[in-house]
Amino acid sequence: MERHPITPVGVIWLTVVWVMLWGNVSFANVIGGLVLAVAVLAVFPLPRLIVGVKLRPVAFVALLARFLFDVVRASIHITWVAVRPRPVPRSSVMVVQLVGREELFQTIVGLMVSLVPGSLVVDLDSRRGLIALHYFGVSDERKLEAARADVLALEQRVLKALAADPTGAKPVGMPARGGSS
Repeated sequence: MERHPITPVGVIWLTVVWVMLWGNVSFANVIGGLVLAVAVLAVFPLPRLIVGVKLRPVAFVALLARFLFDVVRASIHITWVAVRPRPVPRSSVMVVQLVGREELFQTIVGLMVSLVPGSLVVDLDSRRGLIALHYFGVSDERKLEAARADVLALEQRVLKALAADPTGAKPVGMPARGGSS
């Protein structure tokens, strides 16, 4: 993996964090933070981050609105299941093949799925684009396919709102990660 050299932004950011941790802006804290930041970045170099992000405000607002709707709807559903007198429904683990191959967008989809009550990411294989999910109350094939369609629709909203290429393809010039993708 290609390593990125020590950058001024990284040094400044780590120095600011160091000074904030001490809670005191002094000459010694700033110099100590600068020295420590350079040492940390030299010993633990960060990989180069090349991300094709393009924020589309209307699609982003639609993504957030639908996410908030899903959170509220799932919260009401989970609350109802907890207080109703019937037995707890069965759950399922399923694997969904994501369209996008960019790790950032796969991670965003996984985080958004996990933040909705009743769903949880079990595993994410970013190289192959596979996400394994645990879903509460999804016990038959019809509900399983509906949940899978919901995840893919969420991924499309994320790509439409944030990806430079909403189809999910890697931007041109992206290094391959671990073989063919």
